[in-house]
Amino acid sequence: MISPVLPVPLLDRLAEAARAHYGSAAVADALGLAGQAALSRGDLAGAARLVRGGSATEVLVRLFLLGRPVPAAAAATALAPLPVAAAVAAGLLNADGDEVRAALDLRPYSEADGPDWWLLSDLGADVRLGPLHPEHVLGVGQAATTLAQATVRAPADRALDVGTGSGVQALHLSRHCASVTATDISGRALAFAAANAALNGQRWQLREGSLLEPVAGDRYDLIVCNPPFIVGPGFTAGAGGYTYRDSGFASDSASRRLVEGLPAHLRPGGTAQLLANWAIGSSEDWQDRVAGWLPEHGVDAWIWQREVAEPGEYVSLWLRDGGEQPGTPDWTARYDRWLDWFAETGTAAVGMGLVSIRRTDRPSEIVCEDVPQPYQPPIGHAVASWFDRRRWLAGHDPLDARLVAAPDLVLDTASTLAAGQGWAAARTTLRQASGMRWEVEVDAAITMLVAASTGEVPTRLVLELLADATAAPVDDVARALRPVLVDLIGRGLLGPAELAPSRPPSPVALPGLP
Repeated sequence: MISPVLPVPLLDRLAEAARAHYGSAAVADALGLAGQAALSRGDLAGAARLVRGGSATEVLVRLFLLGRPVPAAAAATALAPLPVAAAVAAGLLNADGDEVRAALDLRPYSEADGPDWWLLSDLGADVRLGPLHPEHVLGVGQAATTLAQATVRAPADRALDVGTGSGVQALHLSRHCASVTATDISGRALAFAAANAALNGQRWQLREGSLLEPVAGDRYDLIVCNPPFIVGPGFTAGAGGYTYRDSGFASDSASRRLVEGLPAHLRPGGTAQLLANWAIGSSEDWQDRVAGWLPEHGVDAWIWQREVAEPGEYVSLWLRDGGEQPGTPDWTARYDRWLDWFAETGTAAVGMGLVSIRRTDRPSEIVCEDVPQPYQPPIGHAVASWFDRRRWLAGHDPLDARLVAAPDLVLDTASTLAAGQGWAAARTTLRQASGMRWEVEVDAAITMLVAASTGEVPTRLVLELLADATAAPVDDVARALRPVLVDLIGRGLLGPAELAPSRPPSPVALPGLP
């Protein structure tokens, strides 16, 4: 039994105060557009200037969201029925004369059309100046929201959150999964997760241990994981690393172990999704490296590389993430040690992205690709549709299918001006206006094929018409266009009529506040 970081009776009273004064809408109204913009760019002082009134919401925003001291009397009013003295004694607040400061971070959090949640975590580096504690427990960060936006949200029976931290992903899973298990190697993180479950009226099974060890032998319908994926010499907490991001395993071993181990924990048809980083050698293909972590039979996998960072860029990013200041002796020592490791191991860069895996009963199909474009969140529906289309492609010839074009396609033509010749089309692209926002270069034959894909006739008949129009043998046309069709179906620009593409959900922000 994991005990919460704060007593349950205190959490009950804190939840009552938060519901009354500290919901997402109330906080957004108190900050206004200018305050929200200041908060999103990290300008806490600018945001604080806009919430200097005496309302309970403004007091709680200054106290928890901005890390400012507030009069103890004002805090008592805003936190009622939670006594300030009890909050101080439990470690939620620190007292300083007639004022109190937040000792923990508390903020409202929500997803589209969902209820307000409240999330407790350690104070961030923007509030707590200086390097973070090695056992720091994160709240809502960019990685957490990236994973939440990409997660397949179909109803599920059993769900698992590996490396739950403060429980961000578990909160999302609780909306569409019957039972949620959450694990972490950090007992302190699990104490925060237990507190957040109690604070939000949830019941999760919490287990302590490294990676997949706490769930040995168990299988789930949906697994999500925001693990300690940092690529480096194997830092550990207190020895140059932080529990929330450093696994203690060298290079990309943590990501590899998870990708290798997750299929065995999936029920048939189950899905696993995790953020991962991978080392890229100077003469190594990243696709081959990461695809090699998966079995030859029993999974479909879609692996996105969203970014690539060279060693200096990567190290600086994560040193700043831990609250280190450039130019200090600690910064220089850690920077040099890390860069020396990159050089010694021949690691030329680090790839960063998302791995999505589905358990199947056939030979594995693994697609690794660069996905640098800004997609439209949430994108979990697109991941689910990709798996459905890959399953369809495994058993069908697209030439014999009735295909339907996605409803959000846009055809763009770029022209160049040649002296004395006027404008000439130089490049034609077909792109999605929403969802994944893929963009592919096409020719006249493909544009005609897409335009004719209304689901009314088999694609082979359309190809015969194209062959007649171009005076080309129909077999040659089919041979040339079959791989193009497979690619367009894979990307969702076309789809079989029985899996007709539909317009994706409207964009939403996760969370509601920066």
